[in-house]
Amino acid sequence: MASPAARTAVPPALLALAALVLVLVPAAAAAACSAADRDALLSIRAALTEARLGVFSSWAGTDCCAGWYGVGCDPTDGRVADLSLRGEAEDAVMAPAGRPASGVMSGYISDAVCRLGRLSSLVLADWKQISGPVPSCVATDLPYLRILELPGNRLTGGIPPSVGGLSRLTVLNLADNLLSGPIPGSITTLASLKHLDLANNQLTGRVPADFGKLAMLSRALLRRNRLSGPIPASVSSMPRLADLDMSENQLTGSIPDGLGSGHVLTSLYLGANRLSGSIPASLLRNSGLGILNLSRNDLDGAVPDVFTPRSYFMLLDLSRNRLSGGVPRSLASAAYVGHLDLSHNRLCGAIPAGPPFDHLDADSFCGNTCLCGGPLGKCT
Repeated sequence: MASPAARTAVPPALLALAALVLVLVPAAAAAACSAADRDALLSIRAALTEARLGVFSSWAGTDCCAGWYGVGCDPTDGRVADLSLRGEAEDAVMAPAGRPASGVMSGYISDAVCRLGRLSSLVLADWKQISGPVPSCVATDLPYLRILELPGNRLTGGIPPSVGGLSRLTVLNLADNLLSGPIPGSITTLASLKHLDLANNQLTGRVPADFGKLAMLSRALLRRNRLSGPIPASVSSMPRLADLDMSENQLTGSIPDGLGSGHVLTSLYLGANRLSGSIPASLLRNSGLGILNLSRNDLDGAVPDVFTPRSYFMLLDLSRNRLSGGVPRSLASAAYVGHLDLSHNRLCGAIPAGPPFDHLDADSFCGNTCLCGGPLGKCT
């Protein structure tokens, strides 16, 4: 019988292979920054000026993968995979010894960013003074990009028309800039997109008719632009859309009948547009919808009387339209109604008694044709 030592002996060839692996793994983990990527980063830095937080003070030495703030590398090849610089800091690194956690950066986004060919995330957010366009090459030369966040700056020009070529993109956030022009039609080919924020820009034109093709999208924030035309009917078929904000635009036409027919939608902001027609009953019947703001439009007809014990509205604002008829009595059966605003319409009749009406004040009902009861006083 073989001895225990003989049974556990390792062949010399395997020992040699194991030794080789031990040598190679640390070497791969410590791969130095690509020289070409380092040069690109230095070109990006040269186009930007920031002194308050000193975010570029760590950008020294030859290895950009070793301690350069906001730079992340693939450990196997030293290629830059992440560039993330935020002007509104949440971590102590950006606000040491009581220094301010809010910075100001000026300059522009250099085309050199497109030389970082393995970039997965590009974040230059909330710097207030970065101006100029979004480099068009971002949409064509960064095929691995998953996150593009450039909000809170002063970027001008349009959204790159070829943005739809970023097939891996999951987050596109260009909010709070000065971008103009249309939403590119190619954006609807971003099959992996989950978060879209284009709010507070100067975008014009229509929302692409096939916007509903964005089947993975859960948040679409388009508020405070100059978008016109109808809300695409295809929006009603988006299976994962939870938050939709198209408020403060110039949208016209009616609210699509199927919008809110599913239970995924939790918040819908369409206020301050030029929408007309009636309120789809599916919106008010949706037990998952907790925030609904349709205020400051031209909606007419009655408020659908379709509330149920599963209705739970933290906010329901239908004010400043041309709604007629009475206050829906089924609202009394709702599980919860926090803030209700039916003011400045053409509603008439007695306000139902009991909850939620007994905790609302007159501001929720004022400015109607002939409402009475509740906080408005007795009907005569």
